[in-house]
Amino acid sequence: MLDGVFTEAPGGALVIHPAPGPSDIEVAAALATIRHRVQRLLVRRELAPAADATGPADPLADESPVLAGIVGASVQGLVALGPRAGARVRRLGDARDTATVTSRGARQAHLDGFDLHANVWVSAHNRAALERLCRYVFRSPFAQARLRRRDDGRIALELKRAWHDGTRELIFEPLEFLERLAAMTPRPD
Repeated sequence: MLDGVFTEAPGGALVIHPAPGPSDIEVAAALATIRHRVQRLLVRRELAPAADATGPADPLADESPVLAGIVGASVQGLVALGPRAGARVRRLGDARDTATVTSRGARQAHLDGFDLHANVWVSAHNRAALERLCRYVFRSPFAQARLRRRDDGRIALELKRAWHDGTRELIFEPLEFLERLAAMTPRPD
Protein backbone atom coordinates (compact mmCIF):
# COMPACT_ATOMS: atom_id res chain seq x y z
CA MET A 1 0.00 0.00 0.00
CA LEU A 2 1.32 3.44 -0.86
CA ASP A 3 2.09 5.36 2.31
CA GLY A 4 2.89 8.69 0.72
CA VAL A 5 4.24 10.51 -2.29
CA PHE A 6 7.83 10.46 -3.55
CA THR A 7 9.51 13.60 -4.85
CA GLU A 8 12.96 14.11 -6.24
CA ALA A 9 15.25 16.15 -4.03
CA PRO A 10 18.19 18.19 -5.33
CA GLY A 11 20.89 15.74 -6.28
CA GLY A 12 18.40 13.13 -7.53
CA ALA A 13 17.59 11.40 -4.24
CA LEU A 14 13.96 10.36 -3.70
CA VAL A 15 12.18 11.68 -0.62
CA ILE A 16 8.89 10.32 0.65
CA HIS A 17 6.25 12.64 2.06
CA PRO A 18 4.11 10.40 4.30
CA ALA A 19 0.35 10.43 3.77
CA PRO A 20 -1.80 10.94 6.85
CA GLY A 21 -3.69 7.89 8.10
CA PRO A 22 -7.39 7.59 7.37
CA SER A 23 -9.86 9.32 9.67
CA ASP A 24 -12.39 7.35 11.69
CA ILE A 25 -15.11 8.52 9.28
CA GLU A 26 -13.10 7.28 6.27
CA VAL A 27 -12.59 3.88 7.97
CA ALA A 28 -16.33 3.62 8.69
CA ALA A 29 -17.15 4.55 5.07
CA ALA A 30 -14.65 1.98 3.76
CA LEU A 31 -16.17 -0.70 6.02
CA ALA A 32 -19.69 0.09 4.77
CA THR A 33 -18.45 -0.25 1.18
CA ILE A 34 -16.66 -3.54 1.94
CA ARG A 35 -19.76 -4.93 3.67
CA HIS A 36 -21.99 -3.97 0.73
CA ARG A 37 -19.62 -5.53 -1.83
CA VAL A 38 -19.15 -8.75 0.16
CA GLN A 39 -22.91 -9.12 0.49
CA ARG A 40 -23.32 -8.58 -3.27
CA LEU A 41 -20.66 -11.25 -3.89
CA LEU A 42 -22.47 -13.68 -1.57
CA VAL A 43 -25.70 -13.10 -3.50
CA ARG A 44 -23.95 -13.65 -6.85
CA ARG A 45 -22.45 -16.91 -5.59
CA GLU A 46 -25.80 -17.93 -4.16
CA LEU A 47 -24.43 -18.05 -0.61
CA ALA A 48 -26.86 -15.43 0.72
CA PRO A 49 -30.63 -15.33 0.51
CA ALA A 50 -31.99 -13.04 -2.21
CA ALA A 51 -35.07 -13.23 -4.39
CA ASP A 52 -33.32 -11.76 -7.41
CA ALA A 53 -29.98 -13.61 -7.13
CA THR A 54 -28.39 -13.77 -10.56
CA GLY A 55 -24.87 -14.28 -11.81
CA PRO A 56 -22.39 -17.09 -12.17
CA ALA A 57 -22.80 -20.07 -9.87
CA ASP A 58 -20.16 -20.90 -7.31
CA PRO A 59 -17.99 -23.81 -8.54
CA LEU A 60 -18.08 -25.23 -5.01
CA ALA A 61 -21.87 -25.52 -5.26
CA ASP A 62 -21.49 -27.75 -8.34
CA GLU A 63 -18.64 -29.75 -6.83
CA SER A 64 -19.96 -30.16 -3.27
CA PRO A 65 -23.41 -28.67 -2.59
CA VAL A 66 -23.37 -29.67 1.09
CA LEU A 67 -20.03 -27.94 1.73
CA ALA A 68 -21.22 -24.87 -0.22
CA GLY A 69 -24.30 -24.75 2.00
CA ILE A 70 -22.17 -25.04 5.12
CA VAL A 71 -19.86 -22.24 3.99
CA GLY A 72 -22.83 -20.04 3.03
CA ALA A 73 -24.50 -20.57 6.40
CA SER A 74 -21.22 -19.93 8.22
CA VAL A 75 -20.67 -16.49 6.67
CA GLN A 76 -24.25 -15.56 7.54
CA GLY A 77 -24.01 -16.77 11.14
CA LEU A 78 -26.60 -19.51 10.51
CA VAL A 79 -26.80 -23.24 11.21
CA ALA A 80 -26.71 -25.30 7.98
CA LEU A 81 -27.50 -28.86 9.07
CA GLY A 82 -29.59 -30.71 11.62
CA PRO A 83 -32.80 -29.77 13.39
CA ARG A 84 -31.75 -26.11 13.85
CA ALA A 85 -30.95 -25.56 10.14
CA GLY A 86 -31.54 -21.93 9.20
CA ALA A 87 -31.47 -20.70 12.81
CA ARG A 88 -28.95 -18.15 14.09
CA VAL A 89 -25.93 -19.41 16.06
CA ARG A 90 -26.70 -19.20 19.78
CA ARG A 91 -24.98 -16.41 21.68
CA LEU A 92 -24.59 -15.86 25.41
CA GLY A 93 -24.44 -12.29 26.69
CA ASP A 94 -26.50 -9.13 26.51
CA ALA A 95 -27.14 -9.22 22.75
CA ARG A 96 -28.80 -6.25 21.10
CA ASP A 97 -29.30 -5.67 17.41
CA THR A 98 -27.61 -2.66 15.89
CA ALA A 99 -27.20 -1.54 12.29
CA THR A 100 -24.87 1.33 13.06
CA VAL A 101 -21.11 1.46 12.74
CA THR A 102 -19.46 1.13 16.13
CA SER A 103 -15.82 1.48 17.14
CA ARG A 104 -13.52 0.37 19.95
CA GLY A 105 -10.69 2.73 19.13
CA ALA A 106 -8.99 4.94 16.61
CA ARG A 107 -9.33 3.83 12.97
CA GLN A 108 -11.46 0.80 13.90
CA ALA A 109 -15.02 0.12 12.79
CA HIS A 110 -17.56 -2.69 13.27
CA LEU A 111 -20.77 -3.13 11.26
CA ASP A 112 -23.04 -6.20 11.23
CA GLY A 113 -20.26 -8.71 11.88
CA PHE A 114 -17.67 -6.97 9.68
CA ASP A 115 -14.60 -5.44 11.32
CA LEU A 116 -11.97 -3.11 9.88
CA HIS A 117 -8.82 -2.16 11.78
CA ALA A 118 -6.76 0.44 9.95
CA ASN A 119 -4.55 1.62 12.80
CA VAL A 120 -1.67 -0.81 12.30
CA TRP A 121 1.27 -0.18 10.03
CA VAL A 122 4.79 -1.45 9.73
CA SER A 123 7.68 0.90 9.06
CA ALA A 124 10.05 0.16 6.23
CA HIS A 125 12.80 -2.32 7.20
CA ASN A 126 11.14 -3.18 10.55
CA ARG A 127 11.36 -6.97 10.11
CA ALA A 128 10.37 -7.74 13.72
CA ALA A 129 7.12 -5.76 13.42
CA LEU A 130 6.41 -7.37 10.04
CA GLU A 131 6.92 -10.81 11.57
CA ARG A 132 4.54 -9.99 14.47
CA LEU A 133 1.90 -8.78 12.00
CA CYS A 134 2.27 -11.93 9.87
CA ARG A 135 2.02 -14.17 12.94
CA TYR A 136 -1.17 -12.32 13.94
CA VAL A 137 -2.72 -12.66 10.48
CA PHE A 138 -1.85 -16.39 10.24
CA ARG A 139 -2.86 -17.34 13.79
CA SER A 140 -5.45 -20.05 14.38
CA PRO A 141 -9.07 -18.84 14.44
CA PHE A 142 -9.51 -19.64 18.13
CA ALA A 143 -7.51 -20.92 21.09
CA GLN A 144 -8.32 -24.47 22.12
CA ALA A 145 -8.26 -23.35 25.77
CA ARG A 146 -11.42 -21.26 25.11
CA LEU A 147 -13.32 -24.29 23.80
CA ARG A 148 -15.24 -26.59 26.15
CA ARG A 149 -17.94 -29.22 26.12
CA ARG A 150 -20.88 -28.20 28.30
CA ASP A 151 -22.78 -30.53 30.62
CA ASP A 152 -25.68 -30.57 28.12
CA GLY A 153 -23.34 -31.90 25.38
CA ARG A 154 -23.16 -28.64 23.42
CA ILE A 155 -19.89 -26.94 22.55
CA ALA A 156 -19.10 -23.51 24.03
CA LEU A 157 -16.56 -21.17 22.48
CA GLU A 158 -15.60 -18.38 24.84
CA LEU A 159 -14.73 -15.21 22.95
CA LYS A 160 -11.42 -13.53 23.68
CA ARG A 161 -13.27 -10.25 24.30
CA ALA A 162 -17.00 -9.63 24.56
CA TRP A 163 -18.47 -8.33 21.31
CA HIS A 164 -19.89 -4.81 21.19
CA ASP A 165 -23.39 -6.27 21.71
CA GLY A 166 -22.31 -8.07 24.89
CA THR A 167 -21.94 -11.57 23.40
CA ARG A 168 -19.25 -13.42 25.32
CA GLU A 169 -19.79 -17.03 24.26
CA LEU A 170 -21.04 -18.92 21.20
CA ILE A 171 -22.93 -22.15 21.78
CA PHE A 172 -23.03 -24.91 19.14
CA GLU A 173 -24.63 -28.31 18.87
CA PRO A 174 -21.81 -30.79 18.03
CA LEU A 175 -22.93 -30.96 14.37
CA GLU A 176 -23.08 -27.14 14.17
CA PHE A 177 -19.51 -26.92 15.49
CA LEU A 178 -18.28 -29.44 12.92
CA GLU A 179 -19.92 -27.38 10.14
CA ARG A 180 -17.99 -24.30 11.33
CA LEU A 181 -14.73 -26.25 11.29
CA ALA A 182 -15.52 -27.54 7.79
CA ALA A 183 -16.24 -23.99 6.60
CA MET A 184 -12.88 -22.77 7.98
CA THR A 185 -10.87 -25.60 6.45
CA PRO A 186 -9.13 -24.44 3.25
CA ARG A 187 -10.13 -26.34 0.13
CA PRO A 188 -7.38 -28.32 -1.60
CA ASP A 189 -5.98 -26.74 -4.77
